[in-house]
Amino acid sequence: MKLTSDISITSQPIRKASAPALSLDFEQQVYKRRGFSVGLSSVLSFARSAPAVQVSETGVLETVAADVLRREHAFGTGKFLGALFEPEATNLLLRSHDFSQPYWVGYASKPSFVGGQAAPDGTLTAMTWNCADTTGGAGGKRGGILVPDSTPAGVATASVWLRASVPLTMRFGHSDGTSQSISVSTQWQRFTYTDTLPNSQNRIFMLYEDVNTDIDVYIWGAQTEYGSMVTSNITTNGGALTRPADQPGLIGLTGVYDVTVTYDDDSVDTFAQEAVNDGWWPSLSRPMVKNLVVL
Repeated sequence: MKLTSDISITSQPIRKASAPALSLDFEQQVYKRRGFSVGLSSVLSFARSAPAVQVSETGVLETVAADVLRREHAFGTGKFLGALFEPEATNLLLRSHDFSQPYWVGYASKPSFVGGQAAPDGTLTAMTWNCADTTGGAGGKRGGILVPDSTPAGVATASVWLRASVPLTMRFGHSDGTSQSISVSTQWQRFTYTDTLPNSQNRIFMLYEDVNTDIDVYIWGAQTEYGSMVTSNITTNGGALTRPADQPGLIGLTGVYDVTVTYDDDSVDTFAQEAVNDGWWPSLSRPMVKNLVVL
């Protein structure tokens, strides 16, 4: 009788981890379902009923058409920040660009505005004033603008684009009691300030300088909106205007999934065991999304 033995070693074959049910890489513009590349429109529905503003790859503001998904970049540098998904927002200021209108009240002394200046979006819609031309107020030489309004109530964010011929310090906010010192440079910057309305002076926007020197201040795109985050520019010309919400929704998924969202600042939201079906979209902590993965 012949005895034999089998000393071979066997093991289970290595199983490859399954690909995500969906991967949306907005930064690289690579979109995959179960590991296979797909067109974005086949996995994401999107609607917005009006045009809206974004920062382009060249780092300047531009307006895109209704129902076009925005890709937001850093102003000036053009660094990609994320696909932009904003809620509805209303600019409570009735005139966002024309500061010469009586709607804009002088702070101590209202500046004499000159129009036709180059704006952050490339149009000639910015205005300028010279700091040496304004006088008045308890502090001596001082000039600026404000908007009185006792109606708005709740947390609100004021914003404005500014640059100057020479760097200077200004005061910006909702009112004297709710304002901050800002450093304006020779390059366009968007300044923001958040506080609760109404305040003791019933103002919703305030900006002034008191340097009394030959410095030109350039100004564009004033905005006051509800909420603690600034949103994209909403141009007004005589009345409040609302930008409709971006309305995204996933396509072709039904079931329970773990969803991970990475934002422009690399922070992450994880939605565990989320019931997903056609049209579902997570509640975002931030409006700019670099990528979204569904497992």
